[in-house]
Amino acid sequence: MLIRLWFYPLILALSLSAFGEPIVVRVNSSQFPPYSYEKSHTNTSITDDMLKVINAFQSKYHFTLVHGPVMRRFYSFEQGRYDVSFFDHLHWGWAQYAVQASRVYLRGGEKYVALAKLGRGQEYFNDLKNKVLGGFLGYHYGFANFNSDPKVLKKDFNMELSTTHEGNLLKVIEQRIDVAILTNAFLSRYLIEHPQYQDQLLVSDVWDQEYSFSIVVRDNVSPSVEELNELLQQMEQARALYPVWKKYGIPADAY
Repeated sequence: MLIRLWFYPLILALSLSAFGEPIVVRVNSSQFPPYSYEKSHTNTSITDDMLKVINAFQSKYHFTLVHGPVMRRFYSFEQGRYDVSFFDHLHWGWAQYAVQASRVYLRGGEKYVALAKLGRGQEYFNDLKNKVLGGFLGYHYGFANFNSDPKVLKKDFNMELSTTHEGNLLKVIEQRIDVAILTNAFLSRYLIEHPQYQDQLLVSDVWDQEYSFSIVVRDNVSPSVEELNELLQQMEQARALYPVWKKYGIPADAY
């Protein structure tokens, strides 16, 4: 297979290991649709597609997913089940761990979604009190001061928690809850696949929270955060990940 000239610096920098086999890098995969899914889910995630591109782009490392529940992701890290977490942020619970974060490579966030009705506009989202909200178990939300405790979210913020964004969205459509809080990447992908719902939904202009995604990596492992930053830069220059972003309807200003 021919290799384009702009691959050569990366191939030289990321050469094969001493034994000629790629070094296996274990990457966490918890339920964070559409960025990642648990093992039982049949959909392909952004992380799945991203790792396929990365593994084809260089040969020193082979990135592989380690699946586990979102509520146990730090326990799994402590047990050494994985060393790297994509679509993450140091502020998301990593303060007590010896980790570093790569450069930001993608941005996103979560928005409020309600049923579209005659006369209902953006002002509907100004006051979430006295509304039944749908959220994802294990997530933290901006309007709730980033508290992820299910008991607090239920008692203080009238939230119904589930383990599926799609289920929360359907609850809105079926008028079983008033507002769902969904990642914009999930919503974009869902409406590509189900355009019949486009006119039935009112999506907030404001964010509940915005993401600046980094790769969180354990200290003193390979690849180092410096290697990951170099890899991300090389892939950005080659536009290698653009087809992945396009597949999921991620807008150009997010990367």
